[in-house]
Amino acid sequence: MKSSKQTLLGIMVCQNRKHLFYEKDYIKRLYTIGKENNIDVFVFYPDSIDWTKRKTRGFQYNPYTNCFEAQTFPIPSFIYDRCFYTTAKEYRTYLPYVKRIRQEQIPFLGKGLSGKWKVYQILSTNPIYKSHLPKTSIYRDKNQLLLWLSANPIILKPIGGSHGKGVIKVCIQKNSFEVVGRTYLNQKFHLILKNKKDFYNWIQSFTRGKRYLVQQYLNLTTSHNQPYDIRVLVQKNENGQWETTGMAARIGDAKNITSNLHGGGRVDSAIHLIQKEFSPYKAKEILEQIHSFAKTIPPFIEQSHGSLFELGLDLGIDKQGKVWIIEVNSKPGRSVFSILGEEQAIRKSLSQPILYTKYLAKKQLLGGNVQ
Repeated sequence: MKSSKQTLLGIMVCQNRKHLFYEKDYIKRLYTIGKENNIDVFVFYPDSIDWTKRKTRGFQYNPYTNCFEAQTFPIPSFIYDRCFYTTAKEYRTYLPYVKRIRQEQIPFLGKGLSGKWKVYQILSTNPIYKSHLPKTSIYRDKNQLLLWLSANPIILKPIGGSHGKGVIKVCIQKNSFEVVGRTYLNQKFHLILKNKKDFYNWIQSFTRGKRYLVQQYLNLTTSHNQPYDIRVLVQKNENGQWETTGMAARIGDAKNITSNLHGGGRVDSAIHLIQKEFSPYKAKEILEQIHSFAKTIPPFIEQSHGSLFELGLDLGIDKQGKVWIIEVNSKPGRSVFSILGEEQAIRKSLSQPILYTKYLAKKQLLGGNVQ
């Protein structure tokens, strides 16, 4: 069993049969930065802790072989949750183990958000944020959809979904229902359902077994009718303070309803795109609003939710230049910065988890609360 006087940062991941786990390149770089800062980084699955022996089965990167090697570790000092549950079954399988870990009072770098609806409810308590949120409700039944559709097209999205999977746009075309979106396997589709009965049957089948949100459709597109959003990555730094790490624009194909990269989107500089789409005055106003949200939303959510480490803010901009809060994600990716070649944002996004762990370790040593 490996023993270390260094602070142990355990990165909690879900098992991937093909590749052990996701985000290998990210974790390799965290290991390297950790070594430079006296933080020992390893990877483990939620069900890999032997509580009787106080041991953790995990993997650690070996830079000499460029491989992850199985080892046994002590219980980690801190945990960085990078579990991405691909199915409800996987979530239910791991949940008891994650609860058991939390019972041990092992500090997590941040407490994961509880889904899109919970975040919407938190933000809605603030009048300013509420005015920048699309009208949203939990999907209940077909009558609700008809009522919403009588006013405007709608978006339906899974409460726990990601990567644009299962997201659809519905609008009424004469007496037919047009549905555009992506399957749960992220495949594009376009349907015309001729009557209410066909529409009801299809919706019931498509959403079966999943909780959905219904949301007003907003035209958040470029001058070329391409859907786009602004991803802002905010993280805590070595002093435990929130900082904006970087931001980028994600632009989808004109035939898509989302800008998600997993759905074939591309990346551009957020500032460049905003300045191209709007007048200098309006672009300045939009960027100021984005920076304001990046500064104030994270601590506001923490007041209700509890401690967080990083958030991805997905913001949309309509034709009039109003900034909309589309989603807030507590397990954000950072691939947009790699694609853009934003080296400063890449380095910062990689170093912040390690530097924040150092901050927590020092705070813990001085008797402070790090939960």
